[in-house]
Parts: sequence; structure tokens; C-alpha cells
Amino acid sequence: MIQYFLDRPYLIIILIAVLALTVFVCIKAGQASAKRSQVNQALMKKLKEENLLRNEFSILTESLAAKAQTDRLFKGVALNLQKRISDAADMNAEFDSLTQEQREIYGLSFVIEDGGEALSAFFRTNGQPLTGAAYSAMERIIGGRAFEIFDAEYKAFDPENEEASYEPEKTAVLDGEFLDVISENELCTKAGNYIKANVEKFLV
Repeated sequence: MIQYFLDRPYLIIILIAVLALTVFVCIKAGQASAKRSQVNQALMKKLKEENLLRNEFSILTESLAAKAQTDRLFKGVALNLQKRISDAADMNAEFDSLTQEQREIYGLSFVIEDGGEALSAFFRTNGQPLTGAAYSAMERIIGGRAFEIFDAEYKAFDPENEEASYEPEKTAVLDGEFLDVISENELCTKAGNYIKANVEKFLV
């Protein structure tokens, strides 16, 4: 058999190429499997943490709100509002039944969830009345340059606003600046403080 391949050197080249390709495919498959495993583990960890937070703040009291860590308070309250809306037979009616403050916290939670990497992704993913609730939250709770950027993108993505238009390059710049001027932790902290200051609006 060795002599057979020696008489046909091109077959040796083909065999080596096939072996190399097989090794390459196996390595890539292993890497993809490991990456999927990491993603699944991260997702399971996130879901477990969210479930703990939701349970911790499922029944909100003034005492619980007062002693809670501000970012955890915001996340826990927001998760329960999200569940309340998603479980409702009529989601729009349930949203309308929320207090103004609850709608703001609900809207702000999606700014973080959908716009965590790029604010514009939030506007591409969502529409009214969620974007309006988030606008109110950004104005009343966050303010400053972060709100100015949010306001600019809100107007750019508003199909009924004839005075503003979507410009990809400008939006990309605004996305980057938004991440620079305010962090997720700061958003959560300010939102948590807002809940503490208006806790009676979240007890109904």
C-alpha cells in the first residue's frame, strides 16, 4: 500500500489536505460548541438572577424599598412590571392601568435592555406607548446630556415628526456619546432612587 501511494504522490497531497480539513472542521466544531455552552450558561445565570430579583420585590413595601440597594430595587420592580404586562390578557389595557411612575420605570427598563449596546436599537425595537414612557423617564429621572441625546434620537425615529429625520452617521455618533455620558449602573441607581422617592406610586 505504501508503494501504491509512493507511485502516486498526488494522492498523498490529497490525503494530507483531507486530514488537515478534517482537523480544522473538528476544531471549529469544538469552538462553536464551547461558545454555545458559554452563551447558554450566561443566559441561565441571567434568568436565575432575574427570578431571584422578581421574587425579592414581588410584594413591595415601603420598608423593603427603603432598605433595598437602589439598582436591585429598580431591576426587581421593573421585572415585576414586565411580568405583569406580559401576563395580562390585554397588554395595552394593563399598561394603561399603571401609574405614570410605573410606566416610566417600565419604559426605562427597556432602554437598558434593548438599548444597552446602542440606544438606537431601543427605538428600532419598540414604538409607542413604550417609547413615550421611556421619554418621560429620561426627562424626569435622568436628565442632562443623556436626555438630550435620547430626545434627539426619539425625534429622529418618530415617523410623525417632519422636522427631524433619521441620519445613520449622526445616530451612530449619538449612540457612542450616550454610552459615554451615562452607564447602566448610573441609570439603574437613579431609577432606584426615583422609586424610593415615589414609593407610594408603586404599592398599588
